[in-house]
Amino acid sequence: MKTALITGVSGYLGSHLAKTLKQKGWRVVGLDIRHTTNQYVDLFHPCDVRETEAAEELFQKIEIDTVFHLAGRIEVSESVLDPIGFYNTNVCGTISLISLMSKYGVNNIIYSSTAGLYKTKNKPLTENDEVEPKNNPYASSKYCAELAIKASKLNYVIFRYFNLAGADADGEFGEDHEPETHLIPRILQNLNNFKIYGTDYSTPDGTCIRDFVHVSDVTEAHVQAADYLFDGQKSQVFNLGTGQGYSVKEIVNRVVEVTGKTVFVTHDKRRAGDPPQLVADINFAKKILNYQPKYDIMSMIETANNWYNDDK
Repeated sequence: MKTALITGVSGYLGSHLAKTLKQKGWRVVGLDIRHTTNQYVDLFHPCDVRETEAAEELFQKIEIDTVFHLAGRIEVSESVLDPIGFYNTNVCGTISLISLMSKYGVNNIIYSSTAGLYKTKNKPLTENDEVEPKNNPYASSKYCAELAIKASKLNYVIFRYFNLAGADADGEFGEDHEPETHLIPRILQNLNNFKIYGTDYSTPDGTCIRDFVHVSDVTEAHVQAADYLFDGQKSQVFNLGTGQGYSVKEIVNRVVEVTGKTVFVTHDKRRAGDPPQLVADINFAKKILNYQPKYDIMSMIETANNWYNDDK
């Protein structure tokens, strides 16, 4: 039985990934500053990944095969207000982790990065497109962590996520950040007063365009990446999206279709750090990992809506 360490196991992606790995026959070890009651986690270690000595206790007693490094801060607008805090968490936490991996002979890491570090353009982005980490401190902190992983001599797969969305089809887990900054849950939580931040972007309807990908498609890709590294394949960077972009206004309209409810919209100024358009070219992940997203945008909204309403 292979053993996975998931940092950030209590979070949105971490919860779903624990379930997927457990269903695939893995032993799941979780590390997080927040406690989890996730039934798919075999061993939970309460710890901040930056606390090297505390994290080392786990490496001393458990033989780990692959690390799935999800822990980090993700709020773009908050990163503009607290850039050093984001570097501290996202960069220092990664360096602490890869140092322990090197010390204890754990050679495979799969890292959660972001498409937010790309230089925006009006067509799908490939892994070889120009990066512009100065977009915001969140993106630049993720890019610095990528560089540290690449310099570490570990075997890695770095995933540049576009916009994770949706919820577990069985209704066990969903998206519930604090604060909630992601588009689909924000709409579902604010049907009576949903704020669109910026209507003057250089896009067809003036609102930001994003590529949304279901969280369960992303967890499947992580398992494929682990198998890829176990096969001794070359370290790589992959985009994870669907290749289809939707504007904020288009997502609002689809939420109306799914829920049958009116969304009352107000407009506000742009949020700092938001690029106009981010859409993935996923051909490389399809070719190398056999990545095939199964969920379309309506399914993402439906599963999110089902979970949100069941949970409430």
